[in-house]
Amino acid sequence: MTPAATMHNLMNVIRSTFLLAAASWLLVTTSGFAQTLDEPDIVGIRVGFNGVYKLGCWTPVEVELVGNATPFTGQVTVTVSDSDGVPTTVVSPRPIGIEPGQSAKARLFVRVGQLNSTLQVRFVAQGKVITEKSYYLGLEYGSGTIPGGRLATDRIVLQFGPDLGMGDLIEKQESYEPTTHVAKIDQAADLLVSWYGYEGIDTILLNTSQPELYRPLLQNPLRLNALKEWVLQGGRLVVFCGAEGNELLSTGGPLAELIPGQYTETITLRQSRSLEVFCGAGQPVTPSRRLAAAVPRLTEVHGRVLVDAGSGDTSLPLVIRSRFGLGELLFIGLDFDRPPLRDWAARASFLKKALHWENDAIRTQAESAYGNEIGTDLISQLRSALDEKFVGVESVSFGLVTLLVVAYILLIGPGDYFFVKRILKRMELTWVTFPLIVLGVSGAAYWFANWMKGDQLRVNQVEIVDIDTLSGKVRGTTCTHFFTPKVHEFDLSLKPALFGNPLEQETQTIVSWLGLPGNHLGGMRAGGDQNSLFNSGYSFSPALDAMHHVPVQVWSTKTITARWSTNSDMDFQVDLLRDHDELQGGLSNKTDNVLEDCHLLYGSQAYYLGRIASGARANIDGQKLPRRVKTLLTNATAGDASELVTAEDGTVSFSYANKDIARLAKVMMFYQAIDGPRYTGMLDRYQTFLDLSHLLQQDDLAILMCRIQASGSQWFDGEQAIGGGQDRHWTYYRFVLPVKSRTTSN
Repeated sequence: MTPAATMHNLMNVIRSTFLLAAASWLLVTTSGFAQTLDEPDIVGIRVGFNGVYKLGCWTPVEVELVGNATPFTGQVTVTVSDSDGVPTTVVSPRPIGIEPGQSAKARLFVRVGQLNSTLQVRFVAQGKVITEKSYYLGLEYGSGTIPGGRLATDRIVLQFGPDLGMGDLIEKQESYEPTTHVAKIDQAADLLVSWYGYEGIDTILLNTSQPELYRPLLQNPLRLNALKEWVLQGGRLVVFCGAEGNELLSTGGPLAELIPGQYTETITLRQSRSLEVFCGAGQPVTPSRRLAAAVPRLTEVHGRVLVDAGSGDTSLPLVIRSRFGLGELLFIGLDFDRPPLRDWAARASFLKKALHWENDAIRTQAESAYGNEIGTDLISQLRSALDEKFVGVESVSFGLVTLLVVAYILLIGPGDYFFVKRILKRMELTWVTFPLIVLGVSGAAYWFANWMKGDQLRVNQVEIVDIDTLSGKVRGTTCTHFFTPKVHEFDLSLKPALFGNPLEQETQTIVSWLGLPGNHLGGMRAGGDQNSLFNSGYSFSPALDAMHHVPVQVWSTKTITARWSTNSDMDFQVDLLRDHDELQGGLSNKTDNVLEDCHLLYGSQAYYLGRIASGARANIDGQKLPRRVKTLLTNATAGDASELVTAEDGTVSFSYANKDIARLAKVMMFYQAIDGPRYTGMLDRYQTFLDLSHLLQQDDLAILMCRIQASGSQWFDGEQAIGGGQDRHWTYYRFVLPVKSRTTSN
C-alpha cells in the first residue's frame, strides 16, 4: 500500500471516529434536553406577607411550579439556615400533583435564621430531586433574590382590606426606635390556615369597608379558625367596622365571633365630640363638629370602653379594648378610610392612642450597657443568663485562653530550643521533643477542657404555662438551652406536661430553634452568611412537632423552643370581688401541687400570697396590703437570690438583676406592666406574646402567677429523655381568674 493510500485510510478512520463522537455527543445532549423538558419548572416564590417577615419566626412561603411534558406527583422542600448557619429543611405536608402545562402551588412554613443567606427549593418525587432552584435572601427583589427578613425586634402590622393609610403613623420614625413595617394583603386566600404562620406579626388589622373581601371566609372556615387561634394564643387583633356591621357583625357573619359584644343595629353618628376628646385633638373632624357616619351599636359589651359616643342613659361604645383568650382584641366601630375621618387632621393621633403604640426607644445609657454586648431584646439576655447556669460546666475566660496560648508558643519555641540546646545539647533531638510537646499539650488541653466542661449533657429550661380558667385553654411556652460534651445528632421532640404530669390528651406542639435578635455577633441579622461545620443540616417533621438529625458540635450549646396548647377542665375555685379597684375574697389551690412564690395581680396592684399548699385557700383581706406591680415583681426578694442593693421605691436595678433567671422571667411575663422599656432599657419583641400585661387592663380579670417544683415538659432524643439529675428548671404558671363586681354579685 502506498503512503498516499495509507494516509487516505488514516484520514477516513479519523473522520469516522469524529463523526461517531459527534453523533454520540448529539444523542446525549438531545437526551438531556428532552429530560429537561420533562421536568417541572419552579417559576415563582413568595416569602412572608408581600415579602415582609421576621427573622427567627415561622412565616409562610409559597412556591409555584409549572408542569412540562411529564406529569409528576411529589413534595416540595425548602431549605434555609437556622441562626447558627446550619441548613434546616421543611417539607410540604401533602403531595402535590403537577400536570403538563398546568401550574401548582405549595404553601409551607419556614423559619429563616440569617440575613444574606440562601433559600433552596426542591421538588422531590419517588425519592429523587426532580428540579431545584436557589434564591438569595437579600435586601431587595432582583434576579434570583427575594427580600430578607426584618429584625426580630421590629414591629410588623398586617392589614387585610382597603388601605387604612397606616403609613401616616410610621413615616416619622426616629433612628433609635424599632422600625414598624406594614404588610398588606388584598384577598381572603392570602389569609393562613395555620395560626403559627402569623408568629412574626405583632398586630393584625381588619378593615371592613369592602365586605365582599370577607364573604369567602364563610366558605372556608379554616382561615377564620387560624385567625381566632392566633389571637387565643396571645395575638393582637384590631377590627375596624362602621357601615358594614349588619353583614359582617350580625349573627352568622364572618366577624361575629371577633367582636367584644353583641351587634344589634347600625345607626348614624351625628357628633364628633367624643372622638376629639379621646385623642385630645384641637382639630375637629368637621368644622361644625357634625357628622353623618354609620356606626354599629354593640350591647352586652365585655372589655374596657375607651370611646362612648352615647348620650344620657344610652351608650354607644365605639372603641373597646377587650381580650380574646390570652390575646387582645381592639374594636373600632368607625371607617377611617372614608370621609370625613379619612381627612381628619388628628386621624393619626387618634389611631396611635387607640392602638396603644408605646414609645419603645432604648435609652442611650441602657443601649451602651446591654445593646452593644448581647442585643436589645430580653431573649438575648435570657439566653446569656441560661448559658451561665449549667451545673458542672465552667466557662473559660478570654484572658485565660490568651495566657495559655502565649505559654504554648513560648514552650514550643524558646522553651524547646533552650531544652535541646543547653540541656540535651543535641539539636537534632528537636524532632523528638517537638512532637512530644505538641502531644503533651494537646492531651493536657483535652483533660483541662473535660475538667472545665464535664462529660455530661446538661439542660437549663424555662417554661411558662398559662391557664385561662374561664375557657379551659392551656398554653405552654418552653425555652431550653442545653450543653453537649460531644458531637451528636439529636432527634428532638417535646412531651408537654401539666403540673408535672405528662399530657395524655391531644396537644398541638410546634418546636424549633431559638435565635439571637439583633445585628451583634451571632445575631440573626449580623450580616453575611454564618458558616457551620455541618453541611447536611436537619429537617422538621411535616407537622413541625419534631426536628430530626439536629447536629451540635463538641462542648457546644443549642437553644430550642416549643409552643404547645391543650384544654383542661381543672376546677380552680375562685371568689374574687372588686371594690373600688381593690380585691376581696380568695382562691383555693386544686392542683395537687404546692404553689410557690404566688403573686396575685389585678390592675396596677399586686398581692404577695407566698406559698399555697395543695387544697389550701388564700384569702385577700385587709391584712394583705397591695403593692405596685412593678415594685412586687422587681423587689429585693423577687429573684432566685435576694439582692440587697435597692432603689428608694424598693425595686432592684436591672443591672443587678439581668443574670437572675427568675427576675428575667417575671419581667418578660409582665413587661409593659412594670414599664419594661424604662426599667430594663431593652425591648421585648421576639417573644412578645408572653407578656400578659394587657389582661391587667380588664376590670373583670386577675392573674395568679406562681412557681411549682414539679418537673416541666420533657425533651426527648428519639425515645430517650435528654437531661439528668443536675439540670435546672424554672417552671412558672399563670392562671387567668374571673373577678366579679361587688355590686353585680349583690
